[in-house]
Amino acid sequence: MLSVLIVYPLIYSLYLSFYSQLIYELKGNFIGFANYIEALKNKEFWSALSLSIIWTVSSVFAQILLGISAAILLNENFVGRTLVRALVLLPFFTPTIAVTMLWRWLLDANFGIINYILLSLNIINKPMNWLGDSNLAMFTLIGIGIWRFTPFVIINVLARLQSIPLAIYEAAEIDGANKWTQFRYITLPTIKGVLLVVILLRGLFMFKKVDMFLILTGGGPGTSTQTLPVLVYKSAFQSLRIGKGAADAILTFLITLFFILFYMKITGKSQKEAE
Repeated sequence: MLSVLIVYPLIYSLYLSFYSQLIYELKGNFIGFANYIEALKNKEFWSALSLSIIWTVSSVFAQILLGISAAILLNENFVGRTLVRALVLLPFFTPTIAVTMLWRWLLDANFGIINYILLSLNIINKPMNWLGDSNLAMFTLIGIGIWRFTPFVIINVLARLQSIPLAIYEAAEIDGANKWTQFRYITLPTIKGVLLVVILLRGLFMFKKVDMFLILTGGGPGTSTQTLPVLVYKSAFQSLRIGKGAADAILTFLITLFFILFYMKITGKSQKEAE
């Protein structure tokens, strides 16, 4: 199963990357590393890489921060906690295409309810083109990404919090520890292992995210939201250069692999120091 779904596509993509081949051709011309050289010399590739890093780092950082805060609140006892938990987790379990189309309607420059509410409250004085303005589009996508995927962090952190015995917090409170001290010396060390895994997974998922970009902006306006996965899609399926798209995809894979290994090395070293 792994060979069919992962190994073969990866090897075939690597094979295609050395050819100048259009998507409708059965066989292309071998050109060696020309596709890679073209990509690395292209400013569009480096722009897409920088946007991918901005998108990934900012959205994951916010997801972790909000996810931890929400998980701690949802771990407390209050009336309606079960209902609130269900509502908070709802965005993550909603189909991506459905929820993305919903946001597209909500953010419509002419008929979207977001602009209507903001105009009614006098927060803005004219409708904002959230997805059509190059200065706003990426910030808008980051905001949607945070709303969409923060529940994943909440689920994992909340599950770990529920395994912490209440007696530990009670003992700390008796010793005079305030909420911040309890969080720093009890909660944070306990959830650290979960956070390391969640950061890695969320970083991978966000870096390769493409469907939301294609539905909402298509990488535009211009190239203001054209991340590496979007560039790969455009090279292969819009420009029809399957060889060039394969080279971009392999470069994206190598960049992702580098960050994974670097992250694992750093986290592994920190865990050894903690021991």
